[in-house]
Amino acid sequence: MLTGLQRAQAVVPVARRPIRLPWLRGARVLGTTAARSQKNGSSSASTSLMEQYARTMGEDTGDGLYLADISNKGDSGRTPLLIGLMSYLQRHLTTGFFCPISRGGGSDHSDRYINLMISALDVKDSPEMMVGVPEVQANQLIAQGRVGDLIDRVYSQWAGEQSGHQITVCLGPGSFVGGNELDAQLAAALSTPVILTMNCPPHANASELYNAIMVKRQLFLDHRAEVLGVVLNRVPREDYALLMRELRSKLAKSGVEFAGALPDDSLLANVRLDEMIAHLGAEDLFRRSGQQVPLDKECSNIIVASQRLEELLEQLEEAQDALPLIVTSMDRLDIVLGLLAAQLSVKGPAIGGILLTRAGAPLSSRRYARDAVSRIFQGLDGSMYKGTLMPVMHVDMPLFECVRELQETKSSILPTSARKIRQSKTLFDRYIDANSLVASMQNKKLSGAPMRVTPQLFLYNIKATCLRSPQHIVLPESEDPRVLQAAAEVTQRGLAKVTLLGREDLVRAEAKKLGIDISGVQVVDPNESAPRFDAYVDALVEARKKKGLSRDVAVDTVKGDSNMFGVLMVHCGDADGMVSGAIHTTAATVRPAMQVLRDESTRVSSIFFMCLPDRVLVYGDCAVNMNPNSEELAQIAVVSADTARAFGLEPRIAMLSYSTLGSGEGPDVQLVTEAVRLAKQLRPNEKLEGPIQYDAAIDPTVAAVKVKTPSQVAGKANVFIFPDLNTGNNTYKAVQQATGAVAMGPVMQGLTKPVNDLSRGCTVPDIVNTVCLTSVQAMYRKGQNTVDLETIQPMDSMDVVDDLPGFDASQLPGILQVWAFATGGECGLVRGGERRKTGPTGVSIRHRGRVWTSEMGERRKTGPASVGIRNRGRMWTGERGESRKTGPASVGVRQGGKSDR
Repeated sequence: MLTGLQRAQAVVPVARRPIRLPWLRGARVLGTTAARSQKNGSSSASTSLMEQYARTMGEDTGDGLYLADISNKGDSGRTPLLIGLMSYLQRHLTTGFFCPISRGGGSDHSDRYINLMISALDVKDSPEMMVGVPEVQANQLIAQGRVGDLIDRVYSQWAGEQSGHQITVCLGPGSFVGGNELDAQLAAALSTPVILTMNCPPHANASELYNAIMVKRQLFLDHRAEVLGVVLNRVPREDYALLMRELRSKLAKSGVEFAGALPDDSLLANVRLDEMIAHLGAEDLFRRSGQQVPLDKECSNIIVASQRLEELLEQLEEAQDALPLIVTSMDRLDIVLGLLAAQLSVKGPAIGGILLTRAGAPLSSRRYARDAVSRIFQGLDGSMYKGTLMPVMHVDMPLFECVRELQETKSSILPTSARKIRQSKTLFDRYIDANSLVASMQNKKLSGAPMRVTPQLFLYNIKATCLRSPQHIVLPESEDPRVLQAAAEVTQRGLAKVTLLGREDLVRAEAKKLGIDISGVQVVDPNESAPRFDAYVDALVEARKKKGLSRDVAVDTVKGDSNMFGVLMVHCGDADGMVSGAIHTTAATVRPAMQVLRDESTRVSSIFFMCLPDRVLVYGDCAVNMNPNSEELAQIAVVSADTARAFGLEPRIAMLSYSTLGSGEGPDVQLVTEAVRLAKQLRPNEKLEGPIQYDAAIDPTVAAVKVKTPSQVAGKANVFIFPDLNTGNNTYKAVQQATGAVAMGPVMQGLTKPVNDLSRGCTVPDIVNTVCLTSVQAMYRKGQNTVDLETIQPMDSMDVVDDLPGFDASQLPGILQVWAFATGGECGLVRGGERRKTGPTGVSIRHRGRVWTSEMGERRKTGPASVGIRNRGRMWTGERGESRKTGPASVGVRQGGKSDR
């Protein structure tokens, strides 16, 4: 096994210094809410700039960012900042994480930050790769005066970890080991620019904060460490606006970049049940077989239950909106059984959990009635009650000591703290100008290769699209806790409007027991009492009249099948899409959709989005059509292209076979050949190739050998159409298992309105992602702007300007959304709304509903669908694709499919 130094030597010459991120002021790339608000609403182009940067890295050493905590306390609560920054970077780059000094003792690498990165942010590296030196060894080296040896060991590990990523976040130890003096030495040795993070002390004013920041900044400058900027944390909300304005002004005068501050947040400050349990080291005592105990929830208060059961129930009845943690001793199992019985009732009190403490002798020497109570809990599997039970834990300490420890528990973020992790990302995007910390990676040149769309970027763009135009999605399976959690998350994040199907009192009672807030979710009971029940019955009778469906049968069907009820809501315009399948089979989910929402003009089919580590591919059809003929295969290809386009991918379609462009013969090859001919008739301008083998379609090296004619698809395909279900289904599963790719789907095509199926093993994020996919499909069906339409569209063709040798605009990747233009003898690029200066005339463009341009500082606004350029005293305007020339300079516009120069 290679050591960290050997890994570094194997990948990067030791003497070579990593490329450092420059700290530049000037035009910024805007990608967070904070950044956009500071730039008066200009649109985001961080994706474009990050992609330029990513392309230049290749297999070389990546960059690093060093987070240095300059607070006086040992732990300033910087975890939300760390989570937000890592999430931001992961959307664009392969991102690593590194702890120079871990808090895990010995060699177990149990640092809580590393556990958080692996579990919550899906960092793939092993814990050993993410650790420089364990805390015990670091303290020994410091005590022996061997700080140089400590830094050498950290660097050797850092080089090995950094080599596999385009950027790596290094979390400095701060005051818990070595202090900021060691932070400064490490940052300088690792050649990483520093972000100073600081917890805002209570009642601090701007002058006090400014002085503290400048003193610490000078310490890092004295050690030749480059300080990028400052970020604050836990700023009191009542003082936030005034404090930030004054501090920003003071730091700006000193040339220090201030990237923002996270305000105090009640959710992050609260101590949740899982944090209490982790602090005490408590263990599960009773649970139903296979049940996941919900611990990530806030307990409103702690009740020490020493009274009789009836008195405890009276106390709980008085606080109906509370979700308390009940603490009692192990010999009070009567309370456990009494509260269990109360949980079986819709009217019973909501309990966050029960914590049992030691009663008398150590727990291991006394059994009480544990075995009997365990059998009671396990016996609930065969009962009619399907709800979630309260968690019951035990801790081997006396009751008084336990309560004291609970009161001293500090708020933290654990890998299981899903809500706090989501809130950290939300606050970071809203309040921190992350682009001012990692942008301006200049000297990066555009590449003509198709853009690599990472899964993180793919999902981020989808969710950003959903936020712009939330759709109404119905979820029929309200009895599943995963669906309840997903509905709450989707609603809280504003991704969609959600309707759950089920009996409202039961659904809301179950959500309360789980600690899930569904107050913003609509619940509809799918029976005769539903407001539109008769209209849904009439719609089903009409849709199935060719099958002779009677009204009586239709009433029974609508009343008895929640999936059919949901499909009819979509069909009648009361919802935009439906997601089901968490507890239903695929057939039960898809059959109602095919009966009611079938589009007679095309074939119903499906695709999977295959999220590989470095790209997103489209596979179709892998779930519906067993043996499509040539005409059906052609329809699947063009519909799959439309779906890919709706999700921001520029489709390059490969019609797969065991033959590449006639290298083999046979009836299967002939079927695909005919399908290619029909598909090109349907879509003459689509980038489509076939028959072609998979390797020639995806690998440019193989394509160069097997495909001798010029091709826009060979070696660059991202939409793969399989000849039959057997091939497609097995291929997607093989790729999924062999590479660890995430398969998102099946996404149904060929329906008048979107309905999508879940796997019965799905997770909450799976459900949220499928809701977002369904929302984008709904927008596409309505003709609304979808994922790739927010920013300026790319040209289909464009003359190469003389002043940019070797730049072929026709090869620009679609998702980058590039305009190229020439003015005053110089060239500029406008990507996704990013502003670039172009020499003497200084033309710049901004696009988000409006577009403006400037010459010599002058600005002109235009309407939503028009563009205005003022050039050398002349005005050019274009509307809905129209373009007009303005003398020496000309501008290309593409709107609604048209292009010009």
